[in-house]
Amino acid sequence: MRLAPCFLFLLLGLTLASSRLVAQEPAAVGREALLASNAARFTAMVRDDLPSLDTLLAPELTYIHSDGALESKAQFLATLKTGQLRYQAIEPTDLKTRLYGGVGVVTGRSRMRVRVGSELLRFSIRFTAIYRRTARGWVLVAWQATRLP
Repeated sequence: MRLAPCFLFLLLGLTLASSRLVAQEPAAVGREALLASNAARFTAMVRDDLPSLDTLLAPELTYIHSDGALESKAQFLATLKTGQLRYQAIEPTDLKTRLYGGVGVVTGRSRMRVRVGSELLRFSIRFTAIYRRTARGWVLVAWQATRLP
């Protein structure tokens, strides 16, 4: 059976296109999982779900708040546990992701509603979140937020 040349070109094109999609799939899946971990972390923070948050933070976490304060994972969780800091709303926008093997970077902006002691603060930030891929998924290793005017 002889195939027409145009059919062969179509078949070759579909084969190449599908191989590109398969090659891109792990990155797309990685980005989706990275964004899901980032969203799950924000949700855990707003819900005060410290057990879930604990699993989403790497032991070596460095957390730099928008006021410049630096906390380790233990310090950050302790601050939340005391109730001195309560995240009431986190509304991220302009999210961008980059993957470098087992490292993922999320940058973006967010509107924040935070209670510090008895004071309710509303402000916007620009942030960088750096994640490390583990057997359990993406965990946050570094956070840097800058308050916007």
